[in-house]
Amino acid sequence: MSIRNRILEILDDLPAAERRLADVVLGHLDTIALYTANELAERARVSGATAVRFFRRLGFASFNDFRLEGRGQIEDGAPLERLNAGSLSDDMSRFVAGDARNIAATFDALPPGQVDSFVAQALAARHVWVIGFRNGQILAAYAHSLLQQLRSDVRQLVGTQPHVSEVMAEIETGDLAIVMDFRRRSVLLPKVVSHLRSEAVVVAFLTDGLEPPLTRQGDIAFTVQTSGAGLFDSHAATLSLINYLANRLARAAEGAVARKLDRIEAIHRSFRDLRSE
Repeated sequence: MSIRNRILEILDDLPAAERRLADVVLGHLDTIALYTANELAERARVSGATAVRFFRRLGFASFNDFRLEGRGQIEDGAPLERLNAGSLSDDMSRFVAGDARNIAATFDALPPGQVDSFVAQALAARHVWVIGFRNGQILAAYAHSLLQQLRSDVRQLVGTQPHVSEVMAEIETGDLAIVMDFRRRSVLLPKVVSHLRSEAVVVAFLTDGLEPPLTRQGDIAFTVQTSGAGLFDSHAATLSLINYLANRLARAAEGAVARKLDRIEAIHRSFRDLRSE
């Protein structure tokens, strides 16, 4: 039985402290090898003794045994692999609870100062570029749709490699690139990031941390929990984080943002495109 299913099987019967730890572990299963037992216990606000009891309750003599088992159960995110595993569920509560855990774990782990750094760079940048391929393209489109309402010169990098290459000629020092980097990444993304670095562009990553890292010291980086209860990874936390970052940007430039939103609303009123006749 998978670790996830072992936890879910006993979740409702756990004491309150162990339940908090179980929620943290479920939110970090895909990156469990990156944490120590103490780090997980601290995130759950439980004692070391509680952590020991919890991992023994799951059938492991030690946390290291648990972590080794967890590392072995990490799959590459292919929907076919999950389908063939025969562990899919149509229990709505599992999807809701899983997304809630992902959102909580993502926001709990936001690096101190990184949000402020992101806002400062987004305000100062000549252009803001939002970049993502495959699943990341949808997330980039959402980020682009919000940010373009808050400031000018926000562009989304999409298309085939020849098109991307042509558009990237416009990226220069002084720009900010927001990069969506999630597992099963396109082979094009590392090439794009390499070019961004050659132009000394500031790079901000939203990533699940499940691929070999493209981040470097000094980058802005947010790790998002994307563990899915079903066939696909869940990006509820990614969307929530994008929404939050856009809100922080709007608060930091409230006057300029209000003027732009007022112009947008005036055009909507003129076009009468948002209400039924």
